[in-house]
Amino acid sequence: MSIELVPDLKKLPHIYGAHKDEKLVIFVGAGISALWGCKRWKDMATALIDSCYERGSIDYWSRETLLTKYSSAPRKLITIAKNILNENYLGELKKTLQLAHERKAKLPDLFNNLFSLKAIYITTNIDDNFSSLFDKGNVHFDPTKFSIAILKPKNIIHLHGVIHNPESLVMTVDEYIDRYQKDGFREFLESAFFDEKYCFLFIGYGVDEMEIIDFMIQKYSKGVKSLRGFLNRFYILLPFFHNEEPLFKYEQLYFDQINMSVIPYSINAKGYDQLDEVLSSWRKAFEEYGKGDEFYGFNQIIEKNL
Repeated sequence: MSIELVPDLKKLPHIYGAHKDEKLVIFVGAGISALWGCKRWKDMATALIDSCYERGSIDYWSRETLLTKYSSAPRKLITIAKNILNENYLGELKKTLQLAHERKAKLPDLFNNLFSLKAIYITTNIDDNFSSLFDKGNVHFDPTKFSIAILKPKNIIHLHGVIHNPESLVMTVDEYIDRYQKDGFREFLESAFFDEKYCFLFIGYGVDEMEIIDFMIQKYSKGVKSLRGFLNRFYILLPFFHNEEPLFKYEQLYFDQINMSVIPYSINAKGYDQLDEVLSSWRKAFEEYGKGDEFYGFNQIIEKNL
């Protein structure tokens, strides 16, 4: 694919087909909420360490040392901050999720456009900016109740919990280990990723969140590269400038190792706000295609004869 302002869905028949069959799973990353002002994973960690300093719990040397030494380890910083802040931790964490009203006003339909794709949604985000659009019964954050049965359109699954339910949160190292070592949680992820009916599209994911992609895809796609049923099932939407074709190709070399295809979009015109235009255009495209679309049928014939 080439780097375009809006990737053409007709060049992505597997995504289009999965959507039509109600088997498209959209993984929602922090980049979506960041467009409304919420802090991303790394910035969240920095803000929590700053809170420790501002409250007088650590000195300036400690702040600078922690932020420098562990700049690439946000989960470690959050773990340290939580133990320093103690009872103040949750309040400071909530502050990192506050919206910037001017950002929301600039992109008022951002989450509506995402919601209107009518997919199955999974997220590691803990804010409720997106899940507030769902029926309460379709918002899932209790890992003991995760199952393949909840992988339905217009359901959202918060893998790492939600801010309004502190017991469900997975932010620190110990919480992460505890969640991902539970058999039921791992079985849920495995059943989703190994079921060839589903197509996964990652949106709003950045470098500081790659550990989720690495853990899930590397673990559950290992050894299935040669199996036809597991090809063309994992995609990630990533931003590039028009002149970054070489970088796009290098990114694809990396993601090839975990069976994931990169979908590039150009941020030359609007910066990262371009993601809203992509979602808006895709929303219209899905709505226009509808059931019985000739393009979909044509691609199904091609796939069956490959």
